[in-house]
Order: sequence, then C-alpha cells, then structure tokens
Amino acid sequence: MPKALALGVLAVLLVGGVAPLASAQCVMCKTALTDSPEGRAINQTFNRAILLMLVAPYALVGTLMATVFRRPLAAVIVRRLRPGRVRDVLQRTLRPRPGR
Repeated sequence: MPKALALGVLAVLLVGGVAPLASAQCVMCKTALTDSPEGRAINQTFNRAILLMLVAPYALVGTLMATVFRRPLAAVIVRRLRPGRVRDVLQRTLRPRPGR
C-alpha cells in the first residue's frame, strides 16, 4: 500500500509540475483572453481552473472505484489462492531481501 500511495503522490506532483506549461484553453477562449488587458491578467488562473475541472472527475471516479472494488478484488485473490499459499506469499513478500 505505501508503494501505491507513493506512486500516486509522484503522479500528482508530475502532473502538477507540467500543468503550468499546458495551455488548456480552446482557440476562442485564448483569443478572448489575450485581446483584453483584464483577460491577460487572469490567463494563468483560467488555465489552472480548466485543468482542475478536467482532473477532478477522474480523481473522484477513481477514488470511488477503489473504495467499492477494493474488498471484492482482495476476496477473489484470496479465494483463488490455496489457504496455505496465502501465508507463503505474504511471508515471501514481507521477508527482507539480502543486500538491502
């Protein structure tokens, strides 16, 4: 679980680092914003708002799916493994590797 959390945080940081470089506006919005002084002042904020609106539904659905399907998937995995094999697999993955 800590690996998944670390990968999630890394993905968010990478996307957040690229977000200022991205231009999320369509051509009409960009033209409207760059033609006026007020538009130029809010251009960066407008880009960030568009990216937030793009990412939010995926984050929400992903969280919901992870919450709903976490236990059923774990149950299927445990059911398919023999009862003694679960213990063996856990011991093998939790055992520290030599040289680390």
